[in-house]
Amino acid sequence: MSTEPAEKAVACTSCRKLQRGPANGRDVELLATLLHKPVRHWIPKVALGPEREMYRRSALHLRNINEVADFWNHRSQLALTELWHYITTQADKSVQSALKFAFTNTAWHSTRMRRYNAYGGQRPLTGTLYIPQLVAEGNVFEIFRHQVAQVSRFYSTHPARDGLQQGSALARRSSATDLSWLPNGSIDYVFTDPPFGANLFYGDCNVVWESWLGDVTDLAEEIVVNRSLPTTSGGKTLDDYEKLLARSFGEVRRVLAPGARASVVFHNADDKVWSALLGATDHAGLVQTDVSVLDKVQRSMKGYKGRSGAELVPFYDLVITFTAGARPQTGRLEGAGEIALEAIRQHLGNLPAGQNADTTRQRSLEYLYSLSIGAVIANDANPTGLSFKALEDLLKRELIAEGNFYYLPA
Repeated sequence: MSTEPAEKAVACTSCRKLQRGPANGRDVELLATLLHKPVRHWIPKVALGPEREMYRRSALHLRNINEVADFWNHRSQLALTELWHYITTQADKSVQSALKFAFTNTAWHSTRMRRYNAYGGQRPLTGTLYIPQLVAEGNVFEIFRHQVAQVSRFYSTHPARDGLQQGSALARRSSATDLSWLPNGSIDYVFTDPPFGANLFYGDCNVVWESWLGDVTDLAEEIVVNRSLPTTSGGKTLDDYEKLLARSFGEVRRVLAPGARASVVFHNADDKVWSALLGATDHAGLVQTDVSVLDKVQRSMKGYKGRSGAELVPFYDLVITFTAGARPQTGRLEGAGEIALEAIRQHLGNLPAGQNADTTRQRSLEYLYSLSIGAVIANDANPTGLSFKALEDLLKRELIAEGNFYYLPA
């Protein structure tokens, strides 16, 4: 698939503004000259094909993507390879890791996934490998300068810089299903944010920058549910997802010190995925002690689609805290819908009169869904059948709906 320049943007050094205009014949000739300039240095060529979920979902075969290098046009390849070669062979060793960190974000921002926006703020979509029809080609070196400036600001304000804060942290990359490097009963608190079923495929999305580091995620044990990738090609079912979660939570249970806690951040619109999560914690020997709603404030792209009604997406996460133990087998409540409706009625009844941003958001379907799932779990019940769509239908029958917001009947 060939591309043609539609607009050029030139940084004006005197007016300090970006000047835009149509690409002329001279611009086209310059681009043609660069197209024949050879790439002198190494570029990652990790193969991409139908064995990856996001390759199928994003229809990358229609965008001529066969390997990681294809995410960049030739001009970006020239710049990125020169920059990476300098960082890895000539840069000061003491700052090399920081420069690599800045480079990985630069590589992501300079892909063909960078969307054109007439109002500025061009950037790729997160959580996917989507290549738009209108690509905003970024200046690799300008992007890198910006990333280095951000990293520099972080280091300049870090407490450890002036010896104001002592201590150390251990960072280790390994599978959550095998924490054998940690001894039994050695951890006082665990905080984990597991993959949300079939929502995001981090291994596929991260390959764009992992390939430069030469350390690509092994997808065999990635805890996801594949909708496009068949099991014969390595895809995973909901049952596989629950089993892998159970192995991970089993490791969490093993390393927890006596009386320690583990908090899990989670959300999903599918009641079956919620049931899989709870089944995994049950199997691992964890019992919940507390459930609360987490307002992330900043929405993901899927969160914005949920707010607009384009997709059924819960925005508010739940934070479920567990401790070692067994879920009670007697007195277990059933009827997730009844528990949810009772909790929502009580919640709406306690909201103060009047309208403000805080009370309005607490009437939204996204907030009430997270609230209802939390109430079900807190009552030791299973949210089977309580999907996002099922709750929406229930609330429309039982409450007063004004758009995406709900009120108690008069």
